[in-house]
Amino acid sequence: MNLAEQAEARSRDRAIVSYLAALILLLVAIARISVSDGSWFVIAGAAALSLTSLPIRLFEWRKLAPLLNDETTRDHRRSSFAAGFWVMLATAAVIAGLPGLHIFDAVVATRVVITAGLMAALIVFATLELRASR
Repeated sequence: MNLAEQAEARSRDRAIVSYLAALILLLVAIARISVSDGSWFVIAGAAALSLTSLPIRLFEWRKLAPLLNDETTRDHRRSSFAAGFWVMLATAAVIAGLPGLHIFDAVVATRVVITAGLMAALIVFATLELRASR
C-alpha cells in the first residue's frame, strides 16, 4: 500500500472515529447531565481536540501528516467549525427563548449548548471527509 492509500485509509478511519465520538459525547451528556464529576469535560475536550490538526501532527508519521492535513481537510474542518458555531448559537437561543426551558441552571445549559455544537461539528466533519474519500 502506497502513501496515498495509507492516508486515504486513515482519513476514513478518522471520519468513523468522529461519528463515534459524537455518539459517545451525546451518551455521556445524557447520562451525566446533572453530575459534575469532570467526565463530560474530559470527553468534550477530547472531541474538540480531535477536530484540530494537533492529533495528526503528534501521532502520525511525518510522511503522512501533510496528506492528512491537506487543503480539503482544512476546508472540511473550517466548514465543521462554522456548523458547530451556528448550532451552538441556535441551541442557546432556544434555551434562552423558550419559557419552559428555564429549568436548566447555567452549568447544564452550557453543557447542552457545547454538546450540541461539538456533535454538529464532528458529524459535519466526518460526513465531508467520507464524501471526499469516494
